[in-house]
Amino acid sequence: MVSREVPENESLRIELQEALVSYRHWTSQLTQVTGFLVTADVLLLSYGFSQKLAAILLVASGVPILILMMYQVVGLIASPLVNLILRIERRLLIRKDSLGATFAQTYFGRITPILDSPIEDLTDEEVRHITFKWESLWSTIPIVLYSGTVAQVGLFILSLTVFHYRFM
Repeated sequence: MVSREVPENESLRIELQEALVSYRHWTSQLTQVTGFLVTADVLLLSYGFSQKLAAILLVASGVPILILMMYQVVGLIASPLVNLILRIERRLLIRKDSLGATFAQTYFGRITPILDSPIEDLTDEEVRHITFKWESLWSTIPIVLYSGTVAQVGLFILSLTVFHYRFM
């Protein structure tokens, strides 16, 4: 009986490790893509102002929306991974100091009021039926990105009307 449990626990540990690596990979990808897009946005804005071209400012105003799209894609991928991590940790009897619970509380907002208790206190069946949703389109990060888009479109309009930049 002992020999049968050891390979199962070992394979669960490997699955947990792979799920954690996948989650870390996708959040790292989001960070890298965001850094690249912010750099491209700054370069486009700088070029648009230095050359007095309004069209470049208009192109730059789309960059925050691209960041929001990547944010949503990574959220769609990360949600099932966190749920999988929690389920594997339950099967391995990891309840205290759970990485899955930490990820859920950190990246999926305040879910404790929805669940009425901390994740660590939930039964296995309750954990199995949790569906994590990435932040809504009206939470802090998307609102900041919307504001960036509106500000950059405002700069585009100002550059055309007040400063008389040429469009192309």
